[in-house]
Amino acid sequence: MNKLLINTPQNVNFEYKLASVGSRCIAFAIDYGIILLYYFFVFMILMRVGIFDRMDKWAAWGLSSLLILPALFYPFILETFMEGQTLGKRLMKIKVVKIDGSRATLYQYFIRWISNTVDIFLSMGGLGLTMIILTRNSQRIGDLAADTAVISIKEDVRLKETLFEEITAEHSTTYPEVIQLTDQDMNEIKDIYKIAYDRKNYKIIQALAAKIEILIGIKAQVAPEDFIAIVIKDHYYAFRDL
Repeated sequence: MNKLLINTPQNVNFEYKLASVGSRCIAFAIDYGIILLYYFFVFMILMRVGIFDRMDKWAAWGLSSLLILPALFYPFILETFMEGQTLGKRLMKIKVVKIDGSRATLYQYFIRWISNTVDIFLSMGGLGLTMIILTRNSQRIGDLAADTAVISIKEDVRLKETLFEEITAEHSTTYPEVIQLTDQDMNEIKDIYKIAYDRKNYKIIQALAAKIEILIGIKAQVAPEDFIAIVIKDHYYAFRDL
C-alpha cells in the first residue's frame, strides 16, 4: 500500500502518497553523509591546530565530543524546525507528518530520533527497512512509536490539471456571478485552495467556499470543493478571450 488514507470529521477522504523506500533511503544517505562530513571537518580542524598534541588526551577527546554533539541531534533539530524535513528529506521531497496528516509535534520528532538507535544503529538499518516494507503505512519502529508517517510532497499533477485545465468551447457557465471576481481574487482563491489541498485541511476549503459565496452573492448547492472548482472554471471561461 503506497497511500495514507484519511477521513476528515466532515466525512471527506483525503489521501497522501507515502514516501517510497528508495526516496527514504536516499534521504538517509544524504543526511548521514552530511553528518560524516561534519565529523571529518571537525577532526581535521582539531588536528590542524594541534589540539591532540597540546592538550591532555581526555581533555582533547572531551572537546572533540562537545564539538560533534550537534551532529548527533541533526535529525531531531532539523525535523523540528523544518516542519518534518531534514536536508535529505527536502531534496527528496518527503516529510514526516502525524498519522492523520497534520504537522507532527516536538515530542513525536523526539521519539523518532530516539528510536534511530533500534531502527538503524543496533540493526545496521535492517530492522527499520524491514518495518517500512512490511507495515501498512510504511512505518519503521520510530514511526509506530511516535504515531507518524513519511509522505511524499511532490506536486500532485492531477490537482494542477483540475485547477488549470483548458476549458472547452462547450463549457456551460454555472455561476455567471464570477465576473465580480478580479484576477487578483481568483489567483488568491487558487493559491489558498492549493494550500488547503496540500495540507489536507478541509476547514480551509470550507472557509474559502463560504468567502466566495459572500463575494459573488450566491449560496452554493454543491460540496465546497466542487463549488470552488466550478468557480475557477467559470471565471476562466468568462475572461479567457479578454
